[in-house]
Amino acid sequence: MNDRRLPALTGLRGLAALWVLVFHAWALSGAAGAGLPAPMTALLGAGWLGVDVFFVLSGFLLARGLGDELADGERRPDWPAFALMRVARILPAYYLQLAVFALPASAIVLTPAIAWAPASVGETLAHLGLWFNAWPWMPAHLGPWWSLPVEAGFYAALPLLWWAWGASRRMLCLLLATAILAVAWRFAMHDVAGIEQRIAWSEHLPGRMVQFVAGMALAWWTVRGEREGRCRDTRELPAEEPWRLPADALALLAFALLVLLPQLGGDRAYVGIIDARPWTWFWPLLTAAPVAVLLLALVRGPQGRVARVLGSAPLVALGTVSFGLYLWHYPVQWALRAALGGYVPPTWGLAGYVVASLLVSLAVAALSWWAIERPVLAAARRWRERRRVKLRAP
Repeated sequence: MNDRRLPALTGLRGLAALWVLVFHAWALSGAAGAGLPAPMTALLGAGWLGVDVFFVLSGFLLARGLGDELADGERRPDWPAFALMRVARILPAYYLQLAVFALPASAIVLTPAIAWAPASVGETLAHLGLWFNAWPWMPAHLGPWWSLPVEAGFYAALPLLWWAWGASRRMLCLLLATAILAVAWRFAMHDVAGIEQRIAWSEHLPGRMVQFVAGMALAWWTVRGEREGRCRDTRELPAEEPWRLPADALALLAFALLVLLPQLGGDRAYVGIIDARPWTWFWPLLTAAPVAVLLLALVRGPQGRVARVLGSAPLVALGTVSFGLYLWHYPVQWALRAALGGYVPPTWGLAGYVVASLLVSLAVAALSWWAIERPVLAAARRWRERRRVKLRAP
């Protein structure tokens, strides 16, 4: 999106990255078996759902941004410029991390478990091309990287999905088709013998596309509503915006539902491993719904308390560096735990481990943003604007 983007959505992206960080800290510190109160365990144990928030939010923001281009007079999206912006968003920061992990010193500073020494040309090419956790089987060197090829796959597929933009019926058909694809894909994967392959393959793009499309559909219907007379610029909203209280309640209810979803399994809480229970085949649909409701509440209630908190300066800053935070928090947590002797001492506890890993991860993420991501994105934007001027010239 352009300057009409709600800051609350940037803050939400930062909060989602923080949720993933806290989840990994909870798992690596041993606090998962520490007998914490049930509400706290549910909140911490569901932190991996921050990635689900990323996917739906990504579909919403990208579709909304392209839709705004059309509203500004463009005849069609500039797909080459779109591709360049997506490449600039992901690859420089990711390649920087790969290069750091490949340095011999990383085995000393970050522990041997994080250092990357590819065993073959195929492994090198797979990681450079984001072709891992697919077929032929090549696991990602770092766990959180599993989401990168899923996100990149949506970028590549978006020009093919764009036929649905512009008509509610087409968008509904696309949403239904990707929902059926997700269920069918996960059903086909649920009895794969190798647990690593079952997890990785079930979470690949066919099983996750519906979440991106749910974001696209929400973008289309909110844009359509704005065209029918709703205020588009938050500065034009009346002082007593009638959506204020309902939007707050809706946002909190949607988030609570998202947190509680893994508990559908009761004693066998869902932890990302599909099995013979049919509801696990529907997981991407189950998570897309509350995330979409949360986004709707933020878009329709931009002056509500929840939106104002998410749009606060600290969370917006966190959202700005969220990609670097997502990339770096996990190796930082591993390195920190190794420096502590291979475990988190009781004197630190979960809180100390979270704070320490967050501070170090934020420092690295900020460095990545200012040194790599920001200048590369700025250069890509300048190229896009020059291209736009040329295309508009007679």
